[in-house]
Amino acid sequence: MGNKKIVIIPTFCDSHLIRYQIDNLMETINPDYIVYNEGLFPRGPESNTLITKDFLEKYTLDGKRGFDFNELEEIININQKKYPQTNIILNKMEYPPNMVDAPQCAIYACTNFKELEINIEEGDYIFPLEGDVFHHQNSKEEIEGYLKQLTPNSGFKSIWIDFMETQFYAEKKTLDPFINNIDNGGRRRKVCVRYGDMKFLKNVLSNFMTQQYPMLFPTTLITYHYPWWKPKKFKELRYNLINREKNYHKHFDNVLTQIRKHGKDIKDDIILRPNLPESRLSKYVSYIEIDHPKHVKQHPNYI
Repeated sequence: MGNKKIVIIPTFCDSHLIRYQIDNLMETINPDYIVYNEGLFPRGPESNTLITKDFLEKYTLDGKRGFDFNELEEIININQKKYPQTNIILNKMEYPPNMVDAPQCAIYACTNFKELEINIEEGDYIFPLEGDVFHHQNSKEEIEGYLKQLTPNSGFKSIWIDFMETQFYAEKKTLDPFINNIDNGGRRRKVCVRYGDMKFLKNVLSNFMTQQYPMLFPTTLITYHYPWWKPKKFKELRYNLINREKNYHKHFDNVLTQIRKHGKDIKDDIILRPNLPESRLSKYVSYIEIDHPKHVKQHPNYI
């Protein structure tokens, strides 16, 4: 039975966080492989991005690779020399032109082991992560403890907190009721699957959009997710990848600006999505003070 630890990450323009993520992965998971499958989903992360000629010229090098791809290559090369015991792969992802559904792309980019010449075996640990997630450096033993409990065709999920602009605010839906009851609350998403067969793995990955993983064991591990830590051009790209009406992004950006300027002082919920009813936690972002992984403290969005 295999016991390789394989981190596999579909990515597009995440170099600003991957620069710090590899150190974090090595300290918390210590994988045998780290794979970055780089390339634009043909219709974006929610299957509805308006991929125009102007979009491609501004945000890609060749219509597929992100504008930061050369920087990412340099980051991978530096870290491969730093961690020679781990195979760090930067793969130029080629999605079939008719594959416009984001969950299909996510599945494809987390299961292309044959193309990567990785011999996947029953018992291997697959970490289908994202380019903007981290774990606290003190969580290594906790993660190891969960791995020891897994059998083939099982896995575990963690509490993902989505941080907004800085370390002081997060989407309220990812905090409540976790903030008051860590054992029962919080939104949990996939972290690791112990490989048994491809059918089970793809079933887990098919929840890319719903973010519901009833087949995985819940844990109290915290995953620090930084989807809105986007400096400068990376933030512009994020808005263009998520196709919304113009006023939606205008208000959203005003909230991020408010968080950066006054986030440590406000400490009240801020309305992020005014079109939603009061009862929806997705409507708000909330103040939080929590220690972050040491690796992200050099990122420009950490203040």
